[in-house]
Amino acid sequence: MSDGAFLKNFLALSEPLTWGALVVLALCFCVLWVLQKKNLSFSIRMLVALFMGIAFGVVLQGIAGYPSQEQMQSIYWLSEIKIWFGLFGKAFVGFIKMLVIPIIIFSMIRIILHIDSGINLKALLGRSLFWLLFTTAIAASVGIALAVGFGLGENFSAYTGDRAIREVKTFADVLLGLIPSNPIAAMGQDNIVGVVILTFFIGFGARSVAKIDAYKKASATFSDVIEAGYQIVMVMTLFIIRFMPYAVVCLMANTLISNGFGAIKDAMLFVGLVYLAMVVMFVVHLLLVAFHGLNPWTYLKKAIDTWLLAFTSRSSVAMLPLTISTLTNKLGVNAGTANFTASLGSTVGLNGCAGYFPAMTAVFIANLLGVQIDFSFMVMVVIVAILGSLGIAGIPGVATMAASIMLAGIGFGEHFGLLAIVLAIDPILDMARTLSNVSGAMTSAVCADKELGTLDKKIYNG
Repeated sequence: MSDGAFLKNFLALSEPLTWGALVVLALCFCVLWVLQKKNLSFSIRMLVALFMGIAFGVVLQGIAGYPSQEQMQSIYWLSEIKIWFGLFGKAFVGFIKMLVIPIIIFSMIRIILHIDSGINLKALLGRSLFWLLFTTAIAASVGIALAVGFGLGENFSAYTGDRAIREVKTFADVLLGLIPSNPIAAMGQDNIVGVVILTFFIGFGARSVAKIDAYKKASATFSDVIEAGYQIVMVMTLFIIRFMPYAVVCLMANTLISNGFGAIKDAMLFVGLVYLAMVVMFVVHLLLVAFHGLNPWTYLKKAIDTWLLAFTSRSSVAMLPLTISTLTNKLGVNAGTANFTASLGSTVGLNGCAGYFPAMTAVFIANLLGVQIDFSFMVMVVIVAILGSLGIAGIPGVATMAASIMLAGIGFGEHFGLLAIVLAIDPILDMARTLSNVSGAMTSAVCADKELGTLDKKIYNG
């Protein structure tokens, strides 16, 4: 293999602009390292990293002449940069996702083993599900209001594409699919609800065995192993979190250079409304916190780091370790409530993916087809959004699935191809949706824990 082929096909370092971009990236990392050494707050470093990533992505797109997605395929240096930025960004997300299943297993079993120490499991389940689904209903209502108010879809051309609607199973089949008949497969497919169900059986089995005199010693050993495993995973999580600002630069820049600005322009109204819905839900979450007698400004300051990473990582499941850590260590949420609600909230009651996004797609398609949008239509959309937020649990590509469930639920299933222009820029939309998902899960955990009386106000206010 020649040197040119080696650099081009294997290392992806054949273009001068690729080398230049990596040098600039290294300088960005140096700046962040200096800020860290000067003990600048983590939140400030996250914001600096976010703006670095935005500026980097815009400049690279400008150098390329703001190409369309089709034109980007022929710009080889841009493809090489995406490979390297993807390496740094996706590696961080991969390490975070590596911790998801261990955290759920150790934390949920630990909750059940210590269930007598102030945790009412029935009340916890009820309040957690209520707030997750209630905030999703609000999000769907917000999505409808914005889409109808701005006439989303009225001035769009009828875009067509070869994207077929995702297979939509019946609600009963979805519930059966959550049973972890193959625990290893459930873990590999990010079926979080299935993993939670598995850990519940293990935890209650361990409690039953602990009541048998002959197995008390073994039960105590098992409990110690679970406690040690939980503490080890928490230490690993805190170590990985230290590298968040560096990953944010790459994740943000890569998202911008991977999606042509031309496609964004064509769907600008949809993009604008999704981000406006994100802001509205952000305010709703702060109001819910204030309604529970807690300082929303304190909540904002302590949760912003987690939200910024959610915005750039675009993965609610990958955010689970950081979400739990923030809830317990910064917001004073009981470990049981934090682990339980955050775990459910990573795949159930997603405010963005299952709330305002599918609601907007329903109005969008209705306006394209000239279907009248009346009160009964809006109520149906909210109901389908709530049920759909349960139905997408543990399914990859949740936003696409939620849109499929929504359109099938209101009788528009055969028109899914009209969403081609929206799905073409899905990563841009996914950033806002993921932030809303994580913010909704955290708000639900705080509200549920405050109502259960187990929130540590000293940690929250400190």
